[in-house]
Amino acid sequence: MPLPHFVNIKSATDNDEVIYKNLYEVNFVIPVALQSTHPTSQLVMLQETTSIKLPTYPELQTVEQRFKYSTRVYLKTPDKTSMTFDVTFNMNQKKTGQVSTFRIIKDWYDLGWNNEDGSLHYKRNMLGDVIVFAHDKEGMVIRKVTYHNVQLTKFSGWEEYDWSSSDIMSLSASFVADYWEDSYM
Repeated sequence: MPLPHFVNIKSATDNDEVIYKNLYEVNFVIPVALQSTHPTSQLVMLQETTSIKLPTYPELQTVEQRFKYSTRVYLKTPDKTSMTFDVTFNMNQKKTGQVSTFRIIKDWYDLGWNNEDGSLHYKRNMLGDVIVFAHDKEGMVIRKVTYHNVQLTKFSGWEEYDWSSSDIMSLSASFVADYWEDSYM
């Protein structure tokens, strides 16, 4: 006879599956201005992404309305509806010596401000999209988050060297999105 606590748990009797943190893919649609110089960027960045966080929804604030001795509370929309997020990438060197992830990220950053020549670009020329697919063990997408109008704000990871370290290099990039869509099952 099965244990009573097991047969009374709905997730156990329905054979629900757990959700794993490592079952996801991240697709980058880099700005149009970079697509011709980095034709394989979507594949490279997909394969080199090691971590990303999905949106944490902002806390909704309240506003009160009072009449005589009673108070009613209403939710108000967040003050900030844009979203910031970070992505960590592997850094691998090609046979030609190029570090693809660094090159793509640096070129995207240069659209906002190029430290070598001081050039700037319009926002419409810096925008990309980032699409995150969370899936189950059989590949069915269970959540899709699309960050729209994405701009790269900073990156780091190739600045520090240490003789006593055997760690490998990784690249961390910070992005900001005007808005996001969250689709889930």
